[in-house]
Amino acid sequence: MNIIKIFPFVLALSVPAFAQQDPQLYNMPSPYDRYSHYVATVRGGAGIPIGPFSSGYIDQPTIKSYSLSVDWILQKPVSIGLEVGKTFYSQRLPRAVYELDDREVSAVQTRTIDLMPIQGVLSYYFATANSMIRPYVQVAAGADLLTYSLYYGSLADQKQSVNFTYGGAAGAKFLFKKDGSIGADIRVKYNQTSFNYDYVDKGIGQFNATVGLFYRWW
Repeated sequence: MNIIKIFPFVLALSVPAFAQQDPQLYNMPSPYDRYSHYVATVRGGAGIPIGPFSSGYIDQPTIKSYSLSVDWILQKPVSIGLEVGKTFYSQRLPRAVYELDDREVSAVQTRTIDLMPIQGVLSYYFATANSMIRPYVQVAAGADLLTYSLYYGSLADQKQSVNFTYGGAAGAKFLFKKDGSIGADIRVKYNQTSFNYDYVDKGIGQFNATVGLFYRWW
């Protein structure tokens, strides 16, 4: 009987003590700051040819530039990941006379190149993992599966190859809400692919300006 009388008294004393400790639970760092986690990012935007590639083959930008990346975000301000991209350039020239196989052909020339880089990516971040705005820089290297196609009317000269590619980027990720899983990504990336064939004799240089969405989990 005495135990029954004492229990409400003990409970009344313990509730204020628990209430004082409860705010500390909400002040704990986010799991994204405490643990390594993963981020998947889908990007799309423009490709801009530069350097000898622009002056010798295609000088028009494209809006057909896409990529998908998955990154392992470490507890340190770095991440490692893999990115697969695709950029397609095309440019049509006015009809002209070309010399092909010791004969002259009057045709409309269409120049295209299809790039699909697969790169390992190392990123460095300038803010904590759960910051609403998280700027970053990247370096990347890998292989580019490309298809070079040069059309003279319906006649085509085509070459497919796998070439070394590397690049660097700067961008930022923006969370839609604190501790959220979804956000936006803005990035400008420089890519260079080694390639030497026909009109392209000093590699393929380009800038990719993209916006995207990311999803993170742990």
